[in-house]
Amino acid sequence: MREHKQRISRRAFLGGAAAIGAAYLANPAIAYATPTAAEKQAEADAVRAQVIEMHAELLQASDDYFAALDEYEAATAAKNAAQVRIDDTNRKIAAVQNKLGTRARSMYRSGGSSFLEILLAARSFEEFATNWDILNHMNQSDADMVEEAKDLRAQIEEEKAEFARQEAIAEEKTALAKTIKEKAEATVVELEALLETLDEEARKLLEAEQRAAAEAEAARQRAAAEAASGNGAVFTPGGTNIPSQGSVIDYAISRLGCPYVWGATGPNTFDCSGLTSWCYNQIGIWITRTTYTQYARANAILPVSSAEPGDVLYNGGHVGLATKHGGGEYIHAPQTGDVVRYSTWAQFYCALRFR
Repeated sequence: MREHKQRISRRAFLGGAAAIGAAYLANPAIAYATPTAAEKQAEADAVRAQVIEMHAELLQASDDYFAALDEYEAATAAKNAAQVRIDDTNRKIAAVQNKLGTRARSMYRSGGSSFLEILLAARSFEEFATNWDILNHMNQSDADMVEEAKDLRAQIEEEKAEFARQEAIAEEKTALAKTIKEKAEATVVELEALLETLDEEARKLLEAEQRAAAEAEAARQRAAAEAASGNGAVFTPGGTNIPSQGSVIDYAISRLGCPYVWGATGPNTFDCSGLTSWCYNQIGIWITRTTYTQYARANAILPVSSAEPGDVLYNGGHVGLATKHGGGEYIHAPQTGDVVRYSTWAQFYCALRFR
């Protein structure tokens, strides 16, 4: 397994390591820079591509393995069939040998009469001719039986050797296919574990960047509001900049920077379903208060790839509002200590449509 891990590490990262190493030599100052979410995601995507490739290789390796098993089973069946033929041949040889033994014993009991004695004992030409034919036939029969016994023994040896060879080839191919399949399986497991780690790192980096951007936007809005009011009043993110009319997304955008508070339904603090229900309430659509009832009340449940701006994205315990076609970007209230903000992390598995 250690050798296998080295192979995968080289395959997965040799090109990337060379490029990064060259960049470090060119600019040593970036050698220890914290990667951005985009850089980490690119690294994860490279591994994801390898996972897809390895799944294809694993599928082929599995096909080859089961094909080799079929070949081995076929060789075994052929060997068993050959054994039946060998057993039958052995019975034929035994029969031939028995006939020859009987012939020899018969000749011994008759006093071993010679070919010439039998011919001379004939009392007429017709008897002489008949004895001649009989003796020739008997001698030829003896010779044929001996030759048949030799041929059958040679046939047995050839069949034994051929099927032993075929069985050995089938066993070797099966063992090799199994080894390749097991290595491919181990490679997929390793790469998927690495991918999971990289995806998680990318997600954390992205959320940190988005949190910082949201906090900066909230600070900007606060400063702008304080400057406009001129009285130093405390400003709540989102504040009073709620549009008098607009789309679900317009209302969600107006709440960017509002703190997450569990169970809050707005207008200045929210939890995830509180945000989605509040935004829909502003356009006159009541979609219920909790994530699960929103799922139950949806007019249509679609793949995330079919999401349109304003659709509610859902994963069973969390919701957000799609801001782009395909659900690749959304606004949500993430968690305690966070604020209403944009995100692009692919965490939802369906879209809920209420229109």
